[in-house]
Amino acid sequence: MGYFPCAPLGPSLAVSLQLLSLVRQLFMRMPPNTSAWCESFEAYLAGMGYRVDTKEGICRRFSNAYHWYCILEISLDEHVQQQLQRSACPPLDIPLADPSPSHCSPYSSKMRPSEYLQQHCPLCFGGHGRESNNQQSSADVDAIVCIDACFTQKCRSGQLDDPVNPTATVFLSPEDIHAMESEVDGLRKSKSSINRRRDQASKRNHGDEGDVFEEGMKITASVLKGCNESFTAADERHQKASTQFFSDTGVMALLCHHDHVIHLANMTSAEEKQHYALALIKALFGHLPSDFHIGLLYDIGCQLEQSCRKWGFLKPFLPHISFAISVFHTFGHQWPCQLFYHPQK
Repeated sequence: MGYFPCAPLGPSLAVSLQLLSLVRQLFMRMPPNTSAWCESFEAYLAGMGYRVDTKEGICRRFSNAYHWYCILEISLDEHVQQQLQRSACPPLDIPLADPSPSHCSPYSSKMRPSEYLQQHCPLCFGGHGRESNNQQSSADVDAIVCIDACFTQKCRSGQLDDPVNPTATVFLSPEDIHAMESEVDGLRKSKSSINRRRDQASKRNHGDEGDVFEEGMKITASVLKGCNESFTAADERHQKASTQFFSDTGVMALLCHHDHVIHLANMTSAEEKQHYALALIKALFGHLPSDFHIGLLYDIGCQLEQSCRKWGFLKPFLPHISFAISVFHTFGHQWPCQLFYHPQK
């Protein structure tokens, strides 16, 4: 009859499919807010003379109908794309909806970026490989990505009653994030004494902390210390959100330089800890061929590279990463740091 129910059995509210389509298009172009929209709609209906149950309202029931309507729309798009993929293998530069590698693809995941990446940005990951560009040098990067955190996207603590989302997602699983956190803690504990002895030996040999270089770094420890003091994001002890009131304190995103989302990590700590960024980078390399080189922009890229080289984070991927700092943030860094990490320098 053209209506979508708020529950599979005995629904007390049904919403027009045309209205749900309108709200979905609206929420794609503005921050979604079902509570405000439902309150406005209730006031509009009341002004038209329709009786609305003011005690219960329509918010919870409308939100449920809208959620599963969106799930149905997304599932339909994914099903169509999967059927097209099975019937005939499209060219590599056409984006696909199925994030899993296709069995009929002429290229293995080790030779080309995965179809998941091609779907999210065919400009960055849908090309024909490094060998197709004869002018590309070994120092050039194949794609540029950026990472940053947003602490305005919070979720209140309490009972998690959100309905299950069975569709594909760009969010990393909590298990992957916790695994990276455990790996980071383990490497720091195992190498803390080794790094301490090495730092003491370097200070004895050079005499001044400003002359000490971390292995693999091009700027001294004193410069990195100055950059660290300039940015609260580099201080993992600086609290940006309360875990007492919020179960999810923010979101960290990894995007390509065309602003297409590649992966998101749900943050549950009060600080911008490094394991979120490391988990995002590891997830990206899981979709890349072994010879793929990325340029990584981060507001504290110098600190992230120092940690990776000092503690052994992302060791298999480090040769394939060129760390840099987003232009907007570079001017807050020390001048020697800008010489190596400014994208235009």
